[in-house]
Amino acid sequence: MIARKGPLPRSFWYSVGVYLVFNSLFLALVILKPGTPRQFEIVDDVGQALGWLLGTLLCLVGLRWPFKRLFSRAETPVKGDSARQWLPLLFAAGIFCQFIGQVIYTVYDIQNLKDFPSWADVGYLSTFPFFFIGIYLLPTRPLVKTTRARVILDGFIIMFSAITFSWYFVLGPTMLQGQETLIAKIVGSAYPFFDLVLIFCVLRLMIRSHNQALWPAVQLLALGFLVIVIADSVYDIMNLQGTYMNGLQDAGWPLGYMLIGLAAQTLTIARKRNESIAAPESEAHANAVPLRFEWLSLLPYILIPAVFILMVYVWQLGTGSVLGQGVYFGGAVLIGLVVLRQFFVIRQTLEFNKKLQSMQAEVSLKNQALSEANERLEKQAVQLESAYEQQLHLNELKDQFLLNVNHELRTPLTEIHGYLDLLAENRGQLDETLQNTFIDHAVHGSEELLHLVSNVLDAIRGDIFRKEPQYEELSMAQMVNEVIALFEPNKLQDYDLHVHIAESVMVRADRQFLHQVLVNLLSNAFKYTAPGTTIKMSAEPLVSSSENETRGDLPQVLVCVQDAGPGIPPADIPLLFGKFVRLERDMVGSVRGTGLGLYISKQMVENMGGRIWVESTGVPGEGSRFCFTLDALPPAPPDASEPAPDTQSSNLGEGAITQSSSVESR
Repeated sequence: MIARKGPLPRSFWYSVGVYLVFNSLFLALVILKPGTPRQFEIVDDVGQALGWLLGTLLCLVGLRWPFKRLFSRAETPVKGDSARQWLPLLFAAGIFCQFIGQVIYTVYDIQNLKDFPSWADVGYLSTFPFFFIGIYLLPTRPLVKTTRARVILDGFIIMFSAITFSWYFVLGPTMLQGQETLIAKIVGSAYPFFDLVLIFCVLRLMIRSHNQALWPAVQLLALGFLVIVIADSVYDIMNLQGTYMNGLQDAGWPLGYMLIGLAAQTLTIARKRNESIAAPESEAHANAVPLRFEWLSLLPYILIPAVFILMVYVWQLGTGSVLGQGVYFGGAVLIGLVVLRQFFVIRQTLEFNKKLQSMQAEVSLKNQALSEANERLEKQAVQLESAYEQQLHLNELKDQFLLNVNHELRTPLTEIHGYLDLLAENRGQLDETLQNTFIDHAVHGSEELLHLVSNVLDAIRGDIFRKEPQYEELSMAQMVNEVIALFEPNKLQDYDLHVHIAESVMVRADRQFLHQVLVNLLSNAFKYTAPGTTIKMSAEPLVSSSENETRGDLPQVLVCVQDAGPGIPPADIPLLFGKFVRLERDMVGSVRGTGLGLYISKQMVENMGGRIWVESTGVPGEGSRFCFTLDALPPAPPDASEPAPDTQSSNLGEGAITQSSSVESR
């Protein structure tokens, strides 16, 4: 959980004020030394006891008693934090033990009892177990094996450096005093020994603590323990030299222990703010080392030169005592620890490099996957855009189709309704010829309407695709004459129709399909060509290639219908044979159509095994040439008794059959 930032409560600042006022007054006391030496000694002892009592009370400020939670279900402790709720009480108990020891010492001092060890030492030494447990329960940063080994070695290097100095100046002389009893030596050595362990704990706390919410508490604890270790070391040295007397060095203990009280109070504040002080469980946090700890990695190397200076000093003295040998031993152990530490540093560097490479590979794979996902998204976006454009196009085609069909249906219906209305109004008044003419026009409109509806339904249902062609042997000249005869004589007289088809040209095709294709192409030529211009129809065998002969393909016939209309722009040619497609210029023109004629023609031609296309430059007046191919039948051998047939070229306007077929548009 992220630490909640904000101003510290007033109670903490009141505690800081108490800390500053008391220690300022006590420092002034030990500097000025008022009264007689005996009076100052008693006041000094009482002042130290009061400082430890205030330190105990500082630990308890704002504390919500942990045992209340045992009987209440209203609050649920944070995971991994149930034991750490006792931290302020543990530090308070440790300081209070120091207070008890000082009270006993003051009583002995008033009675002029100088026994060592005494019950006061029991109180003093009882402090350390509570502190060790409290430090152990503080959350620390989980480390990988090599990093943990390096941190432990750092602690041992610093600890052995301190032990080496302590052995020569404090611990060794204390243990080697001849006039002391064994229990006195053990108790006397316990103080510097526990101070050394405190140094190790402080280092562990500084290096492995990571939580932003706990960092103020860690700083205060580290500073307090450091002050206590310095005060204890000064006391031990002065005691060994026999120069100890109440004075300035006594101010160190209240300073240090009250700092621990302030640290315990910051822990309480963090808990009140619901700041999680549990250690992170992921290894990713374990590998993230805050920048403020970088200088601590140099601390072991800072102390090593001091040890070697001490070794040189002992060597120059040349005493060869046990204290000097202990210094040499400590230096040798430090060298071994440094070498071992470098080994773990190299291992740690290699592991970090391996993890970095693994992370880089993982990032590369993720980037590749992300790139592929982006490509898929881009493709999907393109597909969606294409589908959207296609949908828009389909909607546009639908609108055009509805508009065209509405127009196409209205025209024949208007014709039918008009002639039937005339017949109804003039019933019995018209001569037979005029009456037959009106009936013929109404029938023509009905046939046109029926054919239009059939084409639309066939295109929508796809009947053209499902219907199998019924092949016959058909004469192209005869089929063209039948189709031309369907158109009105007046329409045929308006155009110069040229037909170039030999009587011998035979095709293999479906009669209905071929009939419909010719009707659609010729009606388009009439609709898009101005009266008085030329329309050409031709059918001729295609020259078979050697490749077709090798494959056994049938020879083919090329059928073409050429008009002299406005032509078709090259850009519109690929769209011309689509369903319900009409050119933009035709949408605003007077030419009617559904956009199905060429589509149906294409399907029918392809069903018969041929292909259809258009040739046009798009230049007005040059017109268009629609062509399709069909399988041809070999011509019959010529009869010598009959003259060879000639190609017909005629204007078939006269005598044409008046029956009309539907006129389909492009």
